[in-house]
Amino acid sequence: MHLLNEQTSEQYLTHMHKTSAIIKEWLNDNNVYSGGTPQQVQAATSINIQPQGRDIEAILADIQDTFLPNCVSTAHRHCLAHLHPPTLVIGQIAEMIIAATNQSMDSWNQSPAATYIEKDLVEWLCQLCQFETCDEVQIHSQTDAQVDNQARHKSGGVFTSGGTQSNLMGLLLARNKFYTAKGTDVHKEGMLGQPRGIILCSDQAHFSIEKNAALLGLGVQCVEKVKTDASGAMLMSHLQQKIAETGADNVMAVIATAGTTDLGAIDPLTDIGNICREHKIWLHIDAAWGGALLLSQRYRHLIEGIQAADSITLDFHKHFFLPISCGAFLLKNQQDFESIRHHSEYLNPPDDEKDNIPNLVTYSLQTTRRFDALKLWMALDLLGTEDYGALIDNCLRTARQAAELIENHADFVLVHQPIISSILFYFKPKNTVLPDDQLSQLNRQIAQDLLVNNIANVATTQFEQHLCLKFTILNPNTQACDINNIIEQMTITGFDRLQNYEGQHYDAP
Repeated sequence: MHLLNEQTSEQYLTHMHKTSAIIKEWLNDNNVYSGGTPQQVQAATSINIQPQGRDIEAILADIQDTFLPNCVSTAHRHCLAHLHPPTLVIGQIAEMIIAATNQSMDSWNQSPAATYIEKDLVEWLCQLCQFETCDEVQIHSQTDAQVDNQARHKSGGVFTSGGTQSNLMGLLLARNKFYTAKGTDVHKEGMLGQPRGIILCSDQAHFSIEKNAALLGLGVQCVEKVKTDASGAMLMSHLQQKIAETGADNVMAVIATAGTTDLGAIDPLTDIGNICREHKIWLHIDAAWGGALLLSQRYRHLIEGIQAADSITLDFHKHFFLPISCGAFLLKNQQDFESIRHHSEYLNPPDDEKDNIPNLVTYSLQTTRRFDALKLWMALDLLGTEDYGALIDNCLRTARQAAELIENHADFVLVHQPIISSILFYFKPKNTVLPDDQLSQLNRQIAQDLLVNNIANVATTQFEQHLCLKFTILNPNTQACDINNIIEQMTITGFDRLQNYEGQHYDAP
């Protein structure tokens, strides 16, 4: 009676309607967050599992009364803390279909239609990144000497859980190729006794680079940081110096970033691509954020050179406004997937390839995997690339307006002009002198107060010598007037907090 099938389809419809009505009411309340302090949330959301289950009405009542009020609403125009966007309605519809059909993307016979949709969408993404594609290309066994060499250089990819997993894929394939060139199949034989390869990335690169290096048995210490300029972009002179000091033969990969987490900085992709091509070094581009600019009509030029990559990370649960999780890993030469090939007779037997039956587990680190590609396909089908790009461009335009408001405010310091749609700044009252530690504490308290008081969700981060407040504008509905209201609330909160610092001179506005 509890399983989804033809006998419970009417029950499914009834409960989904009730659930959607509860969510609608939560959205209509229009709170960015009404949960209060961490201690209050913990007390309100404690769970109690009993031997006997409860009625679904009681469970939904708890969802309405305790869970939803303690959630941050990414739909709210003042939710600006992280790369955590509001979601498209079509994405929510896709989630219903994904959950109800429960396709598993590891083998074709578990996801017949979904397999071909994902394959077509991967090809379209590769074309968007100016990789070569071919419908007819299939992964072949390394022992097949008859494979056409041109086919080996066609691109491919797979959907992933997000940026960290896609970056792991890039490093994994780069590692395998690096040691294969040195005569060792580390995927089979392991890393024991192998010389250390170096990974170069900027000092603003995502933390998953170091995390994944550790997971791959390379160690965090193999990741060496390249200095960045004032905009947060990789310095070419220092990259060349690092390669010269290390020796190109010892560089496993260069990781370029198209959209750093704090500044949204974009490394000089074309120049990095030229250096990597000259020295025959694997180039992975982490475009988890900046990859959305592929659809932009106004800002596409910012990621020119992305086609130079050997592999690319894209995230669709960031600036593509899709529900978590949804990402992709793209590979310029899909033959490089060979180094992670595994066969299981019950999932992807070799005979399936002879019969042209695709089993996507061949390309993925996951076995069971959701049909997340449906969300992107349905969104693209609804919006088209032009309207999709316009949503992205709206966020960048608002970020530039927000920066102007901050720059013109006497009590705030703008750290840097926005590159994509994040803005770093901090509260520093013009007539107040505070030591650095108290100024940092004050800005942290401002962010906490705004969230707990249901005003706004903004982030804090450390950049250079300052603890900064951060807006990350990923909501096309957020307007300059919203930003102005938040800034004024920050000012009021900041001056209220200054009352706690005895002996300090300040003039409230």
